[in-house]
Amino acid sequence: MLFRISTIFRENFRQAGQSRGEPVRLCLQQPKLSLEGQIEHLKKKGVLFNIMNEESAKEYLTQHNNYFKLTAYRKNYDKHPDGENKGKYINLEFAYLVDLAVIDMRLRYRIVHMALDIEHHTKLQLLRMMDKFNEDGYQIVQDYMDSLSEVQRKNCDSEINRNKGNIYCGDIVDKYDGAYPIWAFIEIIPFGRLVAFYGFCADRFADKEMKNNFYRLLTCKEIRNASAHSNCILNDLKARTAAHKTNTAVTNELMMINDMNSNFRRNRMSNARIQQLVTLFYMHRTMVESDGIKKSESEEIQKVMKRIDRNYDYYSTNPMIKGTFDFLKMVVDNWFKTV
Repeated sequence: MLFRISTIFRENFRQAGQSRGEPVRLCLQQPKLSLEGQIEHLKKKGVLFNIMNEESAKEYLTQHNNYFKLTAYRKNYDKHPDGENKGKYINLEFAYLVDLAVIDMRLRYRIVHMALDIEHHTKLQLLRMMDKFNEDGYQIVQDYMDSLSEVQRKNCDSEINRNKGNIYCGDIVDKYDGAYPIWAFIEIIPFGRLVAFYGFCADRFADKEMKNNFYRLLTCKEIRNASAHSNCILNDLKARTAAHKTNTAVTNELMMINDMNSNFRRNRMSNARIQQLVTLFYMHRTMVESDGIKKSESEEIQKVMKRIDRNYDYYSTNPMIKGTFDFLKMVVDNWFKTV
């Protein structure tokens, strides 16, 4: 009976969509796989267990990562187009997925740290510009709020009101109660709002470099938010996924790297994730002025590159992953040098 009702529902849903000329998409639920079922499914897909055996794989999926997240990295591997192995992955070891997951985790940690540095120095730059143009600190915030549409203003107020009662910045909200000076305002708004406010200030001060930074900060925001939410970064390295061209200043800086081939750079930077990551690298390099922070972050991001080297031979037969790692190492070695 349940199957009959479900079938009727799907057919009615399909006919309703077709009658309106709409595309019909049905998401058929897939049964939850047991641990053994997950391993068997991977084997059917051509995933190999020569480096990590099946028992080690089960332990990993139990203690360290989940099946859904780990298998996201399969997107970086091709499948056999035909023959007896049609549809199965080509030369994909379970250990390769684990290695990518570990590198990705380490990279996400660095992205979040670097984004925090960028956020801090963005605030410092705003305060310096306020002094440069003799702003009183209150009017600039009021003018920004007045520039917002009704919906945008409600969203901004909602972002601030969420901090009421917050033990870290709720007292700031209570103290100023809507009449915020810039030094208080930038401490109670999220990063996305800070970037929007930065763009407003760039227009107010007619500062071309600030305006360019604003667009680069928008790019940084995307990978910063993904990393903060623990989304996979390295699970789709295909070329030509970027929605727009790389910022000119970033491109020019890349082309100053010795042995940076223009085709190699263009291909790698056509991937949206790598484009965002390298833009974040650039912003950290150009906005952060503390020598101590620069030195510390250089040492940490170089550790991630060394972690890539540990099992570098895993990717010898995958030019997409290998090329991406070679590109990132070239950028890091030139932009984040250590003594």
